[in-house]
Amino acid sequence: MTVDLTTRTRRIVRLPKLLYISLAVGILAGAVCAGTGLGTAAPISALDVVTASSSTPDTPPASARPGWDWWSLVNNTGQPIYGTWSQQVGDISSELEVVKDRPMPQEGHESRPRVHWSSSSDYQPYWMGHICYDHKWWNLPRARRYPDSNAAFTLDVWPGGRLHATWNPVSGPFDEFLILNPYEAPC
Repeated sequence: MTVDLTTRTRRIVRLPKLLYISLAVGILAGAVCAGTGLGTAAPISALDVVTASSSTPDTPPASARPGWDWWSLVNNTGQPIYGTWSQQVGDISSELEVVKDRPMPQEGHESRPRVHWSSSSDYQPYWMGHICYDHKWWNLPRARRYPDSNAAFTLDVWPGGRLHATWNPVSGPFDEFLILNPYEAPC
């Protein structure tokens, strides 16, 4: 039996070409899927694996003004609350929205990045809130408020069931009652 070396050589040469074609198609398909959001999810067991190379410490970026990067809303009302709380400077805002299906628990708190401003700016910091407490809507009217670093707005309840906010301006603790909105449907 004789073997045709020409045919055998052609087959050997074609084999790597076929491998390269399938590799190129796989790479192109991966690029298309990555760009469009299509693709396959990793198995759940793969998601649970953390390796030393993929775990990095969760450290916030260095700040030029430590303590002035975040503000928080703290719930000390005795029951879950939901609604919105926000800071606005010019046309930029930082808003916390707590939904009814996942209310903020008693002693819970949420933080958001702070919008920076300067006293020489035309834009001043406005704060406002719209909170559901005790099945009623309460508003912190939009007004200029100047909390100090590590701004924390703490909500609590005063005698008579009035919702109350306290925060920390430079001059010392400041407080204000939220206004009950009797015209809005119960929440």
